[in-house]
Amino acid sequence: MVRFVVMAAGLATRMGRDKLALPWKKTTVLGHVIETILETIKLHKSESMLAKIEIHVVSRQTIDTYVSEEGIREFREHGGIWHYVPSPQPLAQTINIGLQTINNQVHSYAFLPGDQVGINVQELSACLGEVLRLCPDFLVPIAGDTTGSPVFFHKRYLPELLALRGEQGGRVVLNKYPDRWLKFSVKENLFCDVDTPEQYNALFNKL
Repeated sequence: MVRFVVMAAGLATRMGRDKLALPWKKTTVLGHVIETILETIKLHKSESMLAKIEIHVVSRQTIDTYVSEEGIREFREHGGIWHYVPSPQPLAQTINIGLQTINNQVHSYAFLPGDQVGINVQELSACLGEVLRLCPDFLVPIAGDTTGSPVFFHKRYLPELLALRGEQGGRVVLNKYPDRWLKFSVKENLFCDVDTPEQYNALFNKL
C-alpha cells in the first residue's frame, strides 16, 4: 500500500492570499492536485485489485474551500483523510500530521505540495506503478538535472521522517542516501507550482 500526503498547511506569504483556492482548470489549485491523485488511484485500482492507495491532505482550511460536493464524495469514497489544521504549520509538522494513523500495510509514502499544478495522471501513475512494482528505498522524479515531487519514501525511513523538526523537509532524509535513489525520468513541467502572482498568471494563461 502507498500513502500520498498532500501538504497544504503553509503560509504562502509570497502569494499574499490563499493560492490553493485560486481557480485551476475546472477546480482550484489544490483541487487539481487532489483530483489528479484520485484519478491515479482509480486507474491503478482498475488495473489491479491489489493496488491499495491512500490519500491524506493536511490543510489550513476545510475541504469544501477547495473541492466541489462531487469531489468531496469521491474523496471520501476512496477513503481520503482530511487533516484540518487551522494555524500555519512548519514543514516537519505537516509531514508528521500526514503520517499519523500509521497503517502497517503501507510500504511507501509520497509527498506532494498542494500547489504543484504541473502534476498529471500519466506521469504520477508511471511513478506510482514503479513504486508498486519495485518498492524502492526512494523513488525520485528527475528531469535533466532537476529533481522534484512527488518523492516516494520506503517505510523503513519513517522514524527519520517523524524526527524532522521545524522547516526540515523530507530532503533532509533523502539527501543522506543518494546511493539508494531510484531516479525516474519525467518531463520538467511536472514540477510546476505557483508561489507568486506572476507565476500563477503566467501558467494560468497557458491553460
